Amino acid sequence: MTKLPKVSIILPTYDGSRFIERAIKSVLEQSYLDFELFIIDDGSTDNVAEVISRFSERDPRILYLKNDKNLGIQKSLNRGLREAKGEYIARIDDDDEWIEKDKLKAQVDFLDNHHDYVLVGTGAVVINEKGKELFRIFKPETDFKIRSNLLLENCFMHPTVMFRKDAIMKIGGYDEEKEAKDLEDYVLWLKLGTVGKLANLQIIGIKKMRRTSSVTSKIKIRRFKHRNQFIKKYRKYYPNYWQSLLRNYFRLIIYGYLDFSYFSVFKNRLKNILGV
Repeated sequence: MTKLPKVSIILPTYDGSRFIERAIKSVLEQSYLDFELFIIDDGSTDNVAEVISRFSERDPRILYLKNDKNLGIQKSLNRGLREAKGEYIARIDDDDEWIEKDKLKAQVDFLDNHHDYVLVGTGAVVINEKGKELFRIFKPETDFKIRSNLLLENCFMHPTVMFRKDAIMKIGGYDEEKEAKDLEDYVLWLKLGTVGKLANLQIIGIKKMRRTSSVTSKIKIRRFKHRNQFIKKYRKYYPNYWQSLLRNYFRLIIYGYLDFSYFSVFKNRLKNILGV
């Protein structure tokens, strides 16, 4: 009987040939070896498949799947979950790099020894596209601190996390509804926190790239609106609901000023909330 891997790593990509080689190498350089790496190609049009094949031909732990068309990050990640055979799931993006060689080992050890925890992340170094370090991030460490802040902010960086597969399948995987687009990781943390404890190791696990963004204020406004929906949905599981909601509406107003065509909408919504 073939032994199943302990960890399944899911790496989604779309036209990621520029950076993905570095991401794959960082996985293969981990001290912990009992894993499989699923690379989900979301209908790429570049030569990313050729780059991946150079690794998969030499290492049978690397498994390549391509969507017939571009399905989006949520459906691609759920495809990876369905294929994954590991007890634990780890994530990495095609433009990120694991720089702590014992990252997987530390997270496996943590989950093996803390059975009431379902998710563990790490800190990160944030760089620009030229590789220059911009800053370092450490998220809240304990379950208590994470729960106290989770409605206020995203307490995990997606490419740092490891979680239990049985827990994520229990809650239905990544949310595929349109309101969760661009918030799929944050919504997942909210869902996982309803079935177990959460933690962050205080180590720098990854090098995360901040790429030049073309995100407009309209898109950011849409995200904030949808975020409010999930804050309301999970209010009974986490504290600081009103503080979180007001903070998010403040962001909406700020970005409403940046896009005047939207400001009247937020002004009317604020009036309705305040009853004026």
